[in-house]
Amino acid sequence: MEYIWITNMVIIAIEFIIFLIISFSYIKNYKKTGLKVYNQIFVFLFVFMVQSAMTLYIYYNFSKFLGLNVSLPLLIINITGLTGTVLLYRFISQ
Repeated sequence: MEYIWITNMVIIAIEFIIFLIISFSYIKNYKKTGLKVYNQIFVFLFVFMVQSAMTLYIYYNFSKFLGLNVSLPLLIINITGLTGTVLLYRFISQ
């Protein structure tokens, strides 16, 4: 397995952890307020967490037979996605 594939998987795992942190934050707020708007946010976060988990599985399988010509463009896409996720976390946590 190439190091770029491992880096891709680490980036996706970090995104998953950030979505998990955001969901725990909203769970605390939901318990305090009980607002129904949090239900849609939970669904939104759940979809992104499932997407991250599926991406990890797919990348692991891709790493067995695909090389640098696939992993490098995906690395750029994943870095962009991680940047967006970190910005989302920063905006939400303010």
